[in-house]
Amino acid sequence: MAELAQTNAPALNRAAQVMQANTWVGGGASYFTKELFAHRVRLQQAFQTALDEIAELIARQGGAVPPRLQVITPLQASMAAGAGGFKGMDVGQMELLIRELDRAGDPLAEAGSHLQSACSALCVAPGAGPAVGSVGAWAETQTRDLRKRLETITRVTPIAENGLPVQGPFPGMNTIGAGAAAYGLFGAFDTAPNKARDLLSRASGGDTKALEGILELQREGKDAGLAQRVNAWWRTLSPAVAKELTSTAPGLVGSLNGLPSATRDRLNRTFLDREEKRLTTMLAGFKEKAGRPEFAGQARAGLEAAGERVATMLKRVQQVRAALAKGGQNGFPPALLLSFDAVNAHGRAVVSYGDPDKAHNITTYVPGFTTQVEGGAADFERALVTWTTASGLAPGKQTASIAWLGYNAPQIDLGLVAPGRSVATDGAAEKGAQELASFADGLHATHDLAVPARLTMVGHSYGSLTTGKAATLRPPGTFADDLVFVGSPGVGTSQAAELGAGSHVWVGASDNDPVAKLGRFGGDPDSPEFGATRFRAGEGGHSDYWRDDSDSLINIGLIVTGKFDKVEKY
Repeated sequence: MAELAQTNAPALNRAAQVMQANTWVGGGASYFTKELFAHRVRLQQAFQTALDEIAELIARQGGAVPPRLQVITPLQASMAAGAGGFKGMDVGQMELLIRELDRAGDPLAEAGSHLQSACSALCVAPGAGPAVGSVGAWAETQTRDLRKRLETITRVTPIAENGLPVQGPFPGMNTIGAGAAAYGLFGAFDTAPNKARDLLSRASGGDTKALEGILELQREGKDAGLAQRVNAWWRTLSPAVAKELTSTAPGLVGSLNGLPSATRDRLNRTFLDREEKRLTTMLAGFKEKAGRPEFAGQARAGLEAAGERVATMLKRVQQVRAALAKGGQNGFPPALLLSFDAVNAHGRAVVSYGDPDKAHNITTYVPGFTTQVEGGAADFERALVTWTTASGLAPGKQTASIAWLGYNAPQIDLGLVAPGRSVATDGAAEKGAQELASFADGLHATHDLAVPARLTMVGHSYGSLTTGKAATLRPPGTFADDLVFVGSPGVGTSQAAELGAGSHVWVGASDNDPVAKLGRFGGDPDSPEFGATRFRAGEGGHSDYWRDDSDSLINIGLIVTGKFDKVEKY
């Protein structure tokens, strides 16, 4: 019996060590780990119970009781998690997990049978044998399921230009994202009530209404694992359904955080074309009706007002086209359209200069008061000059600079500089923060594991409040590597430490910027008491932080590229 226990009780130890050495977020990974550890304990307890009851039987019959064999043992860690900021799944380790489960299945079934026969003959531990046999059956079931899922995942792993699988950050290691592991490999254990999982299951059947539900969850910003789940869903979606969804609703699919940026760009450009045609037809129809003699008075005024609204939406299309056209010209990288909405409030548009999935340095600019897509030329230009500065400071690395016009920012508030008369509130920032947090989740979910990356969020004016609130919606260290606030009226906290970025909270305030001196939303970010690292931003006004060769622009570029020792501080 002792021999049987010593040979088979450790059967799941190696598989458990594989899971112990990796950190999974969300999906079925945590449930699988719990199940694996529970079966390991059940296996050891079965042998321990059998051995202890046999020892008691020997003692009752007057025999010499051997020293107690301790079968239940703590798990000894034998592997270390990935170094640095590596977040992904080593395919080789997952293959090892499957091999270990496969190796355990048949022997445990046989051991359970032997144990049951022996225990029955001695009238001890009646449930020990069946328990061991059931653990063996579980291992066999998981082997089949995990092998099938891993084959599916690796089949859709991104392929590099040379035709070989993308390599991980360590030599000889092929990797796929942690989300693919959490929601793909261990999907059979993703059984806890989850609205996103159910919606994506429906979407796998071509249900576009389900994707609208996913976008609603995305706007709420509560689920930090949603983009990872969407990424895993997209990777394993059947080509036929993917084609159906993208043909029917390209803008809907292109708005999903967690899809590769290049895919989003292709879909959103298709959506942009369709919107331009639709809005042009609508505007022509309103103008034609307004010119008819039967439409007069209030009816004509209503048609003209509707026409003006549609004309504004068309201006948003044109503004985004102009922003995209600058990509790939004059040394700039290609522009990617990551999201677009001409209809909602003041419109929404997210444009990246450079591919954030492949960049080493990624920066996202969040504008503030008065932001409108139709008037967003200056905002897109700020993203461009940030790219120029950062790429010039790090010529050997790829840079992606994103203009995130992704929320409904407050419009003109002439009372802002007089706090007692200002009607500005943090309501728009709270809603925008939810969407910004979800957007950052998407950047993390789709980034190429083979490329070490830094993500810097730059909030200007009211956009700094939106950025600060977004940072507090995610666990420390998971939203962005660095937070930069310029011209900030406050970021929603009284201390920089509350933002979860450690010492990587930066504040720039121009000498002649009255907004930066308000401290209206929480503590004054530019005060020493706030605890941020303050950098020189020059003598300009509220809109001058991106002037060519200005102190503020150069310092922002240095922060984006991680050259902190060169930032001019005070």
